Amino acid sequence: MSEVEPAPRSRGRAQPASDLADRLPVRQALPLVLVETLGLGIIFAIYAVLDARDSVLAPLLVPFAVSFILIVANSAAPGARPLRVIGSYAIAGTVGLGVSALPGPTFPEAVLAGALTMLAMHLTGALHSPAIAVAMIAVLANFTPASAFQALPLVVLLAMGVVTLAWAAHKVLGDADYPARWW
Repeated sequence: MSEVEPAPRSRGRAQPASDLADRLPVRQALPLVLVETLGLGIIFAIYAVLDARDSVLAPLLVPFAVSFILIVANSAAPGARPLRVIGSYAIAGTVGLGVSALPGPTFPEAVLAGALTMLAMHLTGALHSPAIAVAMIAVLANFTPASAFQALPLVVLLAMGVVTLAWAAHKVLGDADYPARWW
């Protein structure tokens, strides 16, 4: 079997890698990293505005930052499709907050939350792996029912924000093909 050659990239434009194993030349990697860094700065600014630094919501920053980078770096992946990203966070938030309400040891519950989230994501076709961390964080952060009602809409809004930010990043990079498919 012969290997399929990747499609040639347009010259002078910074575009995401079609495969995360691709090595980008410096002239393409630098603009990509600059746009990704700007996006991370915006995500951190949202947390600063929400004053979430000392709240139970603070650990939720990490999965969204990872999602943004994955969507920008590998926009063709099925897990980068907007509705899958948003759906995966809605699933993870719901499962994690539900499991966090159960009595019992925290670490086994976090594993259970991760397992149930993965199952739901596989069954719905909405697999976006960084979102699984939200379910586990919800358990480990010991969310109360009051904070859970605050957190779930925020999780979905942040997922929508990350998708919007990734879309804008692709426009800046000249990648008009994102999203190629919504689901």
